[in-house]
Amino acid sequence: MIGVFDSGSGGLTVLEALQKQFPNQDFIYLGDHANAPYGHRSNEQIVEFTKAGVDTLMQNGCKLVILACNTAAAVALRTLQQNWLEHAHPGKRILGVLVPMVEAITGVPWSKTSAHLENHPPHKNIAVFATRKTIESKAYDQEVRKRAPGITLFSKACPGLVDAIEGGAGDLPVKGLISGYVQELLAKHNNIDAALLGCTHFPLVKSYFEEALGKNIKLLSQPTVVAEALQSYLQAHPEFAASGDGITKIMTTGNVASTTALDAYCTRHSIKLLTVD
Repeated sequence: MIGVFDSGSGGLTVLEALQKQFPNQDFIYLGDHANAPYGHRSNEQIVEFTKAGVDTLMQNGCKLVILACNTAAAVALRTLQQNWLEHAHPGKRILGVLVPMVEAITGVPWSKTSAHLENHPPHKNIAVFATRKTIESKAYDQEVRKRAPGITLFSKACPGLVDAIEGGAGDLPVKGLISGYVQELLAKHNNIDAALLGCTHFPLVKSYFEEALGKNIKLLSQPTVVAEALQSYLQAHPEFAASGDGITKIMTTGNVASTTALDAYCTRHSIKLLTVD
């Protein structure tokens, strides 16, 4: 069984891609709605919240957990892998969405941590839209620069956007926020040829980003990249790839009545939404 953890409902975009890629795999999704969003939290809080979420999923039978939250992956993943996981859950693994995205952007495997000057990536000027915490971590900037110094990232924090998506603010407010953030970035940088939605909530409103960016800027799909990367990982580590019955469980730490996107997803897929402490 594979776990998928997110600060809220954004990881559903990753979960859906994983379900399509692995129709016979069993999944448990946990959204930490009680503490969402993570974008304004301290690093210490993000580590503790992420640890609690991963622990819950592993206690429920998951041998492998995907951090489907860019903020959690950028801030907490390495700490949990190095200082907690082996002691708390020996033999189990945590992966994040940041690693496969860096590999896809640069065309360089994660294990290659030195610059590859001969590499010719398809996109050289990439806009990154993410939470403030993900941008401040500089995780994308540092990892991309190590592998492909020919790529330039132009980062734009989008405060309030996750709250608007999670809270069901409506089309016009969400569209207005996205248009404003995109126009602010493009006003400073008019040579963008691709854009990365560095928050898994943002693909929920992908069409608004596409409209604001225009037809000449390619939008990179993080959920698809993550699903394809997991396929490769499971081929190399078959001990985590046990087939199931294609059953998915959805859990939240928050109030079920206020988790609009999660409730809609469960209704669409005929899944019961469960609350955990």
